[in-house]
Amino acid sequence: MRRNGARTRTNGRRLAAVTAGCTALLLAGCAGADDPGAGEASPSASADTAPAVESSCGGGVSVEWLGTPESEDIYTAVTVVRVSGDGGTAVQSEWSRGEDAGARAEGGATEDQEAMVRDAVAGGLLEATEAPAIVETDSLLVDVDKGTYVLYAYAERTTGSATVSCGDGSNAVDADVTSFEEVETGVADCSTSPDPVTEYVAADAITDYCGRA
Repeated sequence: MRRNGARTRTNGRRLAAVTAGCTALLLAGCAGADDPGAGEASPSASADTAPAVESSCGGGVSVEWLGTPESEDIYTAVTVVRVSGDGGTAVQSEWSRGEDAGARAEGGATEDQEAMVRDAVAGGLLEATEAPAIVETDSLLVDVDKGTYVLYAYAERTTGSATVSCGDGSNAVDADVTSFEEVETGVADCSTSPDPVTEYVAADAITDYCGRA
């Protein structure tokens, strides 16, 4: 059964951010109406464009998504470790999704179009955050008892395609985008049985990976 707790938390954070942004815009509009000295924002301050740092787009770059990006909650790294009575550790198995995040112009793009895609990422119009990994294994295993443990990194993976163009719509190029948002990184005792609803990430990690010890 697919459990959507992590997706709900992620979408909740996004909804809160959108709501806060709308509220801020409404307040800003009211303030502008009361202030006769308020003027229109300059084109360079537009939330729809990013500065052209590497590319030759004089008015910045813009992005239009081709359809709706798809999202999936997945494990991105798993390590099974056996801890001895004296605190020593031995890795029993290790796995990593091994997929890089990024925004990549489709084949045949010019150097300037590839630079436009990089500008869109640098300007925050495209997300390209790498998948979370398991780091500092020892810190995750502090004060644990003898036994076998599964360490995991879990994230929301988003993929989609977008058209990147100069602010005036010229020099357009399509790009494939992959990004990850960390949901949970943790450790679970393979001898326990976490609640499959409220702690489903740890519960599934135990079920799917502890047997590889």
